[in-house]
Amino acid sequence: MHTTAPTPLPGPDGRHVRNTIMRIRDTLGLFQWLHRQYGGIVGYNVLHLKFCAIFDPELIHEVLVQQRTSFEKGFLYRRASVIGRLTTGEGAEHRKFRTAVQPFFHRKMLDSYVNIMVAQTIEIRDTWCDGQIVEAQQAMYNVFYSIADTVFFGNRLPLNLKMATDVDDLMALDFQLALLPARAMLKQVLPRYRRLRNVKDQIDKLIYTEIHDARADMGKRTDLVAFLIRAADAQGSPAFDDLDVLEIVLEMMIGSHTTSGTALAWLFYYLSQNPSVRTRLEQEVDTVLGNRRAILEDYERLRYTRAVVDEALRLGTPAYFIGRTAKEACRIGGYLLPAGTHVQLCGYMSHRDTRYFPNPNQFCPARWLQPQSERPKYAYMPFGAGHRSCVGEEFARMGMAYAVASITQRWRFEMVSDRPPAVNTLVAYIPKHGIPMTMVERHRSA
Repeated sequence: MHTTAPTPLPGPDGRHVRNTIMRIRDTLGLFQWLHRQYGGIVGYNVLHLKFCAIFDPELIHEVLVQQRTSFEKGFLYRRASVIGRLTTGEGAEHRKFRTAVQPFFHRKMLDSYVNIMVAQTIEIRDTWCDGQIVEAQQAMYNVFYSIADTVFFGNRLPLNLKMATDVDDLMALDFQLALLPARAMLKQVLPRYRRLRNVKDQIDKLIYTEIHDARADMGKRTDLVAFLIRAADAQGSPAFDDLDVLEIVLEMMIGSHTTSGTALAWLFYYLSQNPSVRTRLEQEVDTVLGNRRAILEDYERLRYTRAVVDEALRLGTPAYFIGRTAKEACRIGGYLLPAGTHVQLCGYMSHRDTRYFPNPNQFCPARWLQPQSERPKYAYMPFGAGHRSCVGEEFARMGMAYAVASITQRWRFEMVSDRPPAVNTLVAYIPKHGIPMTMVERHRSA
């Protein structure tokens, strides 16, 4: 039991409210300003809503682990109408969905996806031409969408990347509208929202068709749809109905191609700015793989490649903050968080903190080849943390490593412009206008 009076959260007073409001459209700029002014934890208000931004890894640990029962999923996720219950569910419902999906991403299962990861990457890689200008984010979306479509649907879903990207846009718009009191009405009248929602409805119909086909072909399919259909509860009855399966596979598909694809786009941008790192990566890929396709056993051999992935996730984490809402009044770091406070756990600052990462703004994969034990666990959390961390983390890491190796076998990416990419940080850390890059061929495909 606490015996001392709780300390109110530090934060901007009335003189600084205008500064806070002005920075809201630039979420990262707001976080950076709050962090400079107030340190590891800060409270602030936007309209009628109470927020608490937390940057200190130990305080993030308190929220996600030590006092996790006092918090629920952030209100933006719960207000958004696109995201399903694998992300937004609480308690028993969340455990049911997560427990069902976890075996599909067990290491033995992941090993069986390697050939798919490599084959789909090479198929797309070999469509590029020397001197061609590609938009790196869309190119990497394409790679990971192809991987996800094959692993999750058996390459049966007649869905193009544009439709999947429209769902990404719908999710972003949903998050923006979630802040507004008139959000339900706006969703009815905004032409853009209605158009994107129609695309989502088309995708739902396509996935329902796949679910019905899988139920009629239970013995032959090995994709995620079939895996979920076969799942049974303690009484031996089907664990999921069609809506459950739809929500899970759609979330996994959209989440995997957007997060991993964006992180890979940043990775190739960072390589273009760090020639010595790129040369060392190419040397490892050439030594380990030569002209042959990567196989399962190469994963451990591609040590520097995996370090490049880790470093890209440090500097270019798409999900650079995660949200929770306090269900009850509680203390974090000795500070009082009233019930209903919307907590933003921002890993961006600790990913660039000199206490945990020397020369933090330098793209230095070699740092991941050294022991990491002295760093607080939650100083690095590109896939979230705690009991709600990304269930597909290892799938994403493996997919990124094999994609990087397979692409690097043949191609270099060079920036079209000397100007760094503009960044949109409203919901995620993503390129605002993409990353146009020129393809430079290293070796012809064998």
